Amino acid sequence: MDSLELKKEKEKLHNVIEEYQNVMEYYNLRLEAIPKIYANNPLMLNNSIEMYSNKLRLMEKSIDKPYFARIDFARDGETSAEKLYIGKVGVMDEENNNITIDWRAPIASIYYDSNIGRTSYIAPEGVCTGELLLKRQYDIEHRELKSIQDVDTVSNDELLKPYLNANADSRLKNIVSTIQQEQNAIIREPISKNIIIQGVAGSGKTTVALHRIAYLVYNYREQVKPEQYLVIGPNKFFVNYISAVLPDLDVENVKQLTYEELCIEALKEDLKLINEEKKLVEAIKNEKTLQYENFKVSMDFKMILDEFIKRFEENIISNKSIELKGYEIISNNIIKNIYFSIETSNIYSSIKRKLERTKLMLCKYVEDNYDTIMNNIKTQYHNNIKFNSKEIELDKLNFIEKEINNGCKTIINKYFNSLIPNIIKIYIKFLSSIENYVESCFYNENRLKIQQNIANIKEKRVEFEDLSALIYLKCKIQGEEPYDKYRQVAIDEAQDFGDFSFYALKCLLKNATFSIFGDLAQSIYQYRGIKDWNVVAKNTFNNDCEIKYLLKSYRTTTEIMNSANNITNYIKLDVAKPVIRHGNNVNYMSYNNEEKQINTIKAILKEYERKQYKTIAIICKNDTEANWINTELQKDKIYINNITNSDTQYSGGICTITSYLSKGLEFDGVIVANASEDEYSSNKNIDMKLLYVSMTRPLHELNILYSNNIVKPLQQEINYTN
Repeated sequence: MDSLELKKEKEKLHNVIEEYQNVMEYYNLRLEAIPKIYANNPLMLNNSIEMYSNKLRLMEKSIDKPYFARIDFARDGETSAEKLYIGKVGVMDEENNNITIDWRAPIASIYYDSNIGRTSYIAPEGVCTGELLLKRQYDIEHRELKSIQDVDTVSNDELLKPYLNANADSRLKNIVSTIQQEQNAIIREPISKNIIIQGVAGSGKTTVALHRIAYLVYNYREQVKPEQYLVIGPNKFFVNYISAVLPDLDVENVKQLTYEELCIEALKEDLKLINEEKKLVEAIKNEKTLQYENFKVSMDFKMILDEFIKRFEENIISNKSIELKGYEIISNNIIKNIYFSIETSNIYSSIKRKLERTKLMLCKYVEDNYDTIMNNIKTQYHNNIKFNSKEIELDKLNFIEKEINNGCKTIINKYFNSLIPNIIKIYIKFLSSIENYVESCFYNENRLKIQQNIANIKEKRVEFEDLSALIYLKCKIQGEEPYDKYRQVAIDEAQDFGDFSFYALKCLLKNATFSIFGDLAQSIYQYRGIKDWNVVAKNTFNNDCEIKYLLKSYRTTTEIMNSANNITNYIKLDVAKPVIRHGNNVNYMSYNNEEKQINTIKAILKEYERKQYKTIAIICKNDTEANWINTELQKDKIYINNITNSDTQYSGGICTITSYLSKGLEFDGVIVANASEDEYSSNKNIDMKLLYVSMTRPLHELNILYSNNIVKPLQQEINYTN
């Protein structure tokens, strides 16, 4: 880049910042004037204050780096090219001229997807074609231009290096400028499309999920409100993380919940989720499939639930007639005939809705059959006065006649109010009768677990695997309101959900499309996790869903990813393709006693701190080892956190953490405490996945300790490095 061009760009940055300040001054003036303009219109007053305040907030955040890229685009049929500066926020001056273009705008897709030359993009009015003449990236810090790179002259890997070399705490700050073509294609998929993303570790699944929500909120703002989006995360770590990221992407009021939070909220019950860490540890230790737990998240469980619901519905109408003052108003047979004449449909998809419809039809029946009903009541009256006082029966008759004239609404409502018990009681009833729906050998093998399950639920304590059935029962019996308002749902770490989990979610969120992100290589809950995305596409979406792949890893160095790929190769899963960012080789260090293990960890920590790593993890297979290492290090006054299942956030520094809790997190430097064959057995798929998760957490450096023999898939690494 010659000095003259650099000078021009510095002047442009200065001018843009001045224009930003002018617009911000204008917005402040508008905020001062709004109370007078809309003094008599509270709604417009609040909306206008919110709009200008939000614009000011975003501009204040972005003014230090108002844009990150420029494209020069000559549209077909126009004589000159537009110079468009792309930033996190789109800003226009008072005359509606673009100062910066929002990265989510349709034309900005050219920057992410196109090379210099002929190109096109999809605009609201149709396909727009033209010539891309320039594609430029800027490094701006604190309103100062540091460097410029033209994308047609610099390799993509070179452009990514500044971002990839950053520490974990700052990586998301500049992600908008480094979205890759395959990520951008997913982000910009239309809202009407269901997509499943199988992404390797470090491929940016969470980043893409959040930016997709930001893109959809921006581009569908006229059709879909922010409140109609939902993000489902795997744990409170994730939810707290995105609660800070989404506002920075100009996304407010999008609900973020864990799967269990959503289910418990939908059920409106004060339920406690049983801590499944003990169950996971048991499954890891013995590589048990946990037959009963696995069954509860399967479509087979859904099938027997359907059979139970069918029987429940057959008996939903009691054998009692609707009576008033001892007189039969509507016979039981008529009530049943009307209820079962209503076909299950999208409108009447739940038992409750069918009951509501039945009530209306019964009121209409009373109105249409007034004479018949009254004649029947008078017949009953003449029979009753043979045994009771004529005056008493006459008073009853007069009261009944008034009620019938009013359509019997009160007595009909009273009859139906008690027909549906709460969902917890229905589920207990189902589990108590499950012997009628399963093979006797299955029931006998799991009888004690089923009994314990029922006892826990009676105490409002549920397992994760119960949630699918509970919300499915809610949908089928009570209906999906108010969750039918949602239009788009993004799920992260989705490999940990069962097939029935997705199906039940779709029932609850029936009007929403889904963006599902996960990695089968990181599916550590083998007793409830999905094993094949095609099964989800078929069962939940009836194949109205596209499976896409993110196979490039942007998190780790080539050296780290190549080592981790030995694990996925071994268990025959997708191998990640690392972006060309080199670092130190993975360091394999043996120890023959606990003292040497601790001393080795201390030495590595000193080296990490010398390199100014801000986030460091010592990853252990289980909490026993994590607690022990944490205690030993604290004896030397090393300040270290121990992250457990009850923690909701990690704010940096050194930590000990289990392999299963580290999933979804990333650190500057990682120490795997023990990768021996007797710790992570190469004969256990779950062990291999846990080790893969541990090895793919670091951004920059990985040290692996082992005693005796290192795990088999890594033995060739030892031979190579030695």
